[in-house]
Amino acid sequence: MAATFLYDANLRLEVDSPEWSAFLGSHGIHASGYHGDMAPLTEQLQSHRATFSYLPVLNYFYLRADPVYEPIASAVYAADGTTGIPSVLVVRADSEVTDAGGLRGKRLAIAHRFCTTSFLAPVLMVHGLGSRIDDFFGELVITPPYEGQVEAVVTGAADATFIQEDVWLKDPANAGKTRVVTRMDHLPTPLFIVGEDAPPRLRSAVRDFLLAYRPAAKESVLFSGFAPYDAAAVEETLRIAEEALARTDGTGGHRPPVSGGPVR
Repeated sequence: MAATFLYDANLRLEVDSPEWSAFLGSHGIHASGYHGDMAPLTEQLQSHRATFSYLPVLNYFYLRADPVYEPIASAVYAADGTTGIPSVLVVRADSEVTDAGGLRGKRLAIAHRFCTTSFLAPVLMVHGLGSRIDDFFGELVITPPYEGQVEAVVTGAADATFIQEDVWLKDPANAGKTRVVTRMDHLPTPLFIVGEDAPPRLRSAVRDFLLAYRPAAKESVLFSGFAPYDAAAVEETLRIAEEALARTDGTGGHRPPVSGGPVR
């Protein structure tokens, strides 16, 4: 039976590169990428339809109590070679907002509710301010990831967005159109997880491939390879996220957002 690899295509992993194509083909692994909202990816994983997955830490948040999956590697942030991502909160250059508190009731652009840099970052920020994200912001505006978030702020479709810092820095024009209000550092990089149905030899081959993999240097690359799973950093972030995402219905943040569900 062929193994299945489901991944978040927004993370720009070069699965179609010769190196990845050769490895996947030689090991009988079928890969499928997901674009936009990552709720469908989470639903597939909760139904145990993947042998491997590459996904944001918030997708794994909803799988953390499932013994079927185990993280084996953390992505390496290309900008500094660590397993932590900085995300900056930006507003339009002419905005009157000077601090995070000034965004209460405003519109926040996000890629989707599983995105580490655009959703988890503000979740943790407003938790530190004693609030919940859906109570703090007046509206969460869904946009295309990264550049689309900045465009929403510049055009006035949103008042602010959290964006991966190196993406914001890559376009010098961003510094003239927008400005940084605050930042969240050391957010966990994406995870590579493996299902319990993976044969031991295949599991070892995948882990060895990941730890040796180095993508070709190019501007579009967000992550420059993989490191052993950074359990301590991820588990601490998930502990705080559980508090921040605790729901009034008593699920304690165990129920993921529904695919295509409404956003305030």
